[in-house]
Amino acid sequence: MQIIKPLFAFFCAQLAIASPITTTDDHSVGLTERAPPPPSDALKKWNDEKGVPGGGLTEGLHVFKAKYPRNEVKDQGLSDLLKEARNFLDANHYVLVSVEVKQKERGPPKKKEKYLDVGDVKFFDIAVDKDNKVKSNKEGATYNFARAEEDKVEHQYIKKLGGKVKSFTQITPVAKEYVSEHETYDPKTNNCMTFVDEVAKDLS
Repeated sequence: MQIIKPLFAFFCAQLAIASPITTTDDHSVGLTERAPPPPSDALKKWNDEKGVPGGGLTEGLHVFKAKYPRNEVKDQGLSDLLKEARNFLDANHYVLVSVEVKQKERGPPKKKEKYLDVGDVKFFDIAVDKDNKVKSNKEGATYNFARAEEDKVEHQYIKKLGGKVKSFTQITPVAKEYVSEHETYDPKTNNCMTFVDEVAKDLS
């Protein structure tokens, strides 16, 4: 009888270990993290720009600051005011770029693969009239990334939107508001870069 009890206890312990209803405090057991959809070639280019989070751009709307490099050859015909601004900024121009990232599907009907791709890419900027007054220039015009690459434009990631602003069309009113509140152009305090920075700050 003394031999049977230890054997019985050992048998019960093994049964508890093997039982499918045995509980564990580790809730991650059996769970695997789902990998995000892969990016398209077009999206990979945006993912390589400065400041983009490590995981790349996710589905939604993102904004970038685009800096056109200083090139004095293109100063011909410009006012002294704009030349002063370009020298101060060490850039020919700044624009705000919105990049839409969309989830799509590709492949044969029975083996569809989800992936992330670039949707609408638009830009916004200001210009100056002959009286040195600020005016809206491009309000959601299509942005050509290939042309920007040729011109050696630098793109700096700002942030992802998604609160009030979910489409590039909702950026236009914010840009117009900036223009109405900053009527007179100044090479140092009210220029194309301050426009990009302030509008981006007001977007959410």
